[in-house]
Amino acid sequence: MPNTIPSRMKRRRLLQVLGASGALAVAGCLGGDDAENEPSGDDDADEMGDDTDEMDDDHDDEQGDEDDDQEQDDGDAEQPTIQQLVDLFDDQLFNDDQLEIDGERGSYTPAHVWKWVSEETFIALHLDNPNPEDAENLRYIVIGKKGVFTEESQPDEEFTHFHKRDAEGWEAGHGGDSVDDEGYWLTHIAVDDFEMPWGEVEVGVDYGFMPTPPEEGSEGTGTFEVGSEGSLSDTDRDALLELFADNWTNDDQREIDGEMRAYTPAHVWWEPPTENESDTIVFLHFDDPNPEEANDLIYFGIGQAGNFTNDDNPNPDDFSHFHKSEADSWDAGHGGSTVDDQGYWLVHHAVRDLEMPWGDVDIGVDRNFMPTPTDD
Repeated sequence: MPNTIPSRMKRRRLLQVLGASGALAVAGCLGGDDAENEPSGDDDADEMGDDTDEMDDDHDDEQGDEDDDQEQDDGDAEQPTIQQLVDLFDDQLFNDDQLEIDGERGSYTPAHVWKWVSEETFIALHLDNPNPEDAENLRYIVIGKKGVFTEESQPDEEFTHFHKRDAEGWEAGHGGDSVDDEGYWLTHIAVDDFEMPWGEVEVGVDYGFMPTPPEEGSEGTGTFEVGSEGSLSDTDRDALLELFADNWTNDDQREIDGEMRAYTPAHVWWEPPTENESDTIVFLHFDDPNPEEANDLIYFGIGQAGNFTNDDNPNPDDFSHFHKSEADSWDAGHGGSTVDDQGYWLVHHAVRDLEMPWGDVDIGVDRNFMPTPTDD
């Protein structure tokens, strides 16, 4: 199934939306089993086009309109919405006083929704409206880790912002007052280009996101329990697999152990709505070749569509890996041969400490994830 990914321009991709059971796996870039492949409707659409060419003009127009309506209905039914993700990201990490929107008590923290993925880490979505129920676009994916307001507790430089667990209001939670303050260190990775109070933000890790630097040399890690932390439940995992069902590679990259499968190894994908149609994609990477049997999420990240050139790489230090949209196999898709190769530049953010073939990985951006440097 041929597919073309545009160079980093403001054009939308035509993505094949698969059926309801998405999948991903940790063996991913290393290979592994996936679920069964589901056929697309491309052949049916071509046959319909051939048939209608033989009909009279009036019937052509009528049939074409019906086909367009049906395709639109199918897309709306299958493409996940922001609200579906908001409903799924339903964990609460903060005290009730921080559930405020425009000065009124609500059900959400402003612009953010959260989901625990381990005993100490969570993933989140940062949306374009203070009330998540009114959001239309995604701005950031977020990764957070329990901690206290100390330099020792700050996992890495991309965790620019500390937010207290308990505060009198959301704004009062920004930063800390002492080394004993418990809360979360947050990384924000932008999926679009937009303007924030601290300046212009581009796709990638936002190293300028509301910095709250701790005291230099401060020590302490802190331990506390919220009560809902832990790995994804099987129910939540399966719901994520269903929603992260976008696919952008050719069929050959879903062939595992000689069998055609429905998913690319180790990753499942979601193309989020963004205000500026940024040609980014969000992905999940689990710990099992068969995501339906996975116990843990290990990476949460984004990809930027482009060619195999540094000009299309948002930040070569963070977006370490390029994967082609067209290749003879998943392994053959790693990296590129020429600047004409199209695909995605990927940033992998570890949500737990890992041991990978390239070494030990700490929570944070894995800047050693299967590097595919260009020649330019």
